[in-house]
Amino acid sequence: MNRATYSWTERVLGNAMELLSVLHDAFLGYTAIYICIGFSLLFLRKAAGGEVGPGYWSISFLLNGIGFLWWAGTVMPRPFLFFSIGEVFHMLGFITLVSGTYRFVGNSFHRWNIYALALFIMVWAGVMILMARNWSGAFFLYSALRALLFLYAGSMILKSIPLKLLKGRNIAGWGLILWGIYVPLFPLMLFWPSVFPLVFGFLVGFHVLSVVGMTVLILDRMRIRVETIEKHARRLEGLLPICSHCKKIRDDQNHWHAIESYIRERSDAEFSHGICPECVKTLYSELHFNRGNIGVGS
Repeated sequence: MNRATYSWTERVLGNAMELLSVLHDAFLGYTAIYICIGFSLLFLRKAAGGEVGPGYWSISFLLNGIGFLWWAGTVMPRPFLFFSIGEVFHMLGFITLVSGTYRFVGNSFHRWNIYALALFIMVWAGVMILMARNWSGAFFLYSALRALLFLYAGSMILKSIPLKLLKGRNIAGWGLILWGIYVPLFPLMLFWPSVFPLVFGFLVGFHVLSVVGMTVLILDRMRIRVETIEKHARRLEGLLPICSHCKKIRDDQNHWHAIESYIRERSDAEFSHGICPECVKTLYSELHFNRGNIGVGS
């Protein structure tokens, strides 16, 4: 490493350590915030009737909260160790966030997902090992890995979520993409320590913005589900014009339908035909069947 590169690395690393010491209290605050958000997502999952996404996203926030706890330096005093362990929890949280998004948009896990995850973890582990020897280069690579996760999750939402969930789709999708764009630019902020706390707040803000969008997505799904049920129910409400002789029903288009087909097309009901006792007496009175001999048929 030449002198210029060494000076640049030394300056950035020195600023990072100084700023991290200033942000210890902030990290503890982030820990509390993320844990509260994580548990609130668990309640949202229950309210949403077991939607897949909120469970993953809850675990993601809880893991990130633990990561911030380590970064606060309250568990282990050696900077590189508490940074590395905190980064493990953060990366696990980000992988869980992407996995939840993958399932939420309707995808199922396959064997290739396991291979892709294993490859990603191997690359990430190699970058963390490299960080002990070449901090600046490794920091850039691990920022790129994070950005890849967020850009992938954001593009998944924008591509797979239907337009009828537009509000949540845009907030969650673009929030994740902005987060992904921001991450590689984050190391540049180390050159301006005076604005670093403000800029770091935006890093957390993008995370919160994304989960707000995901929450809106879930609420939109619940709203559409209720609207569908109400629309389904309204199809069988109101006055039904029915023929007094053949009992056919007239629809809005002035077409007549057999009562069975009319109800079957507008509900989940199925019909089983039989003969009631009164009709048995009328139709088969000459056979002198007892009332109980013929009941409900197939």
